[in-house]
Amino acid sequence: MTQLRRPAKRRAKCRASPSHRPLRARRRPPLHYLDFGGDGPPLLFLHATGFHAWLWLPYVRRFAASHRVLALDQRGHGQSDKPPTGYGWDTFGADVKGFLDALGLDGVRAVGHSKGATAIAAAAAAGTRRLARAVLIEPVLISAAQRTEPAWENPLAAAARRRRHVWPSREAMFASLRGRMPFETWDEEFVRLYVEHGVADRPDGQVELLCPGEIEAQVYANAPLSDGFVFLEHLAVPALVIRGEQSPGFGEREAAEAIRRLPAGTLRTVAGAGHFVPMERPAEVSDALAAFLG
Repeated sequence: MTQLRRPAKRRAKCRASPSHRPLRARRRPPLHYLDFGGDGPPLLFLHATGFHAWLWLPYVRRFAASHRVLALDQRGHGQSDKPPTGYGWDTFGADVKGFLDALGLDGVRAVGHSKGATAIAAAAAAGTRRLARAVLIEPVLISAAQRTEPAWENPLAAAARRRRHVWPSREAMFASLRGRMPFETWDEEFVRLYVEHGVADRPDGQVELLCPGEIEAQVYANAPLSDGFVFLEHLAVPALVIRGEQSPGFGEREAAEAIRRLPAGTLRTVAGAGHFVPMERPAEVSDALAAFLG
């Protein structure tokens, strides 16, 4: 039996301080989400690996006038629970399905970046019928997975395990990250949101990442265990795929295959952008979302 606190009555305007809500479902870790209010059909934002729900705030401001906007901290991220294992990509999809079921949301517009985009397709593969439209920004898609064990040798997994996770302060963290990839290409507000809401305060006065490197490494290592292109075949609703022209992992060939697999997919390429296109070109991505979501 799912236990869920009832959201407060929806408001027509974006809440300056969104409602923080825990969701507890049977056999699933507690998940945290932000309910920004707004009026209209539900619009759910899903972040990439290592990030958190607050990164969508610049988009929330635009869409709360026409949608009820929510953003989910996926398992292991943000303020959601962090079990030691259980980070298969099909599991993230099942979490999204369970989230929509628990809230009883229908006609959902879902927007995801990177793993968050793949999770939308994985939710469709898990059987959700609550989606109306989907926007997949730079989805991570690995074809015809043959592995039976996690790819710990994956360079992204190895880098995550070595990642610095403690800083003296948020100010020191911002100064350390701002000039480094990938943050150096981001609009500054996104870097500040990542820092402000991506760490917890420690008793010694320092700050520590809310997404531990070991969990981030598991997400990357488990990626080759799932065939993301097969997930796409289950996403029957209209879907907009957005890619960065300079994306290192989602090139023209991969994008063309994604459109071929999607039952109702269209493609938009953002010139000059890379994998982190939502943070690099927010105005262009926001306009694309508005035109597609209606």
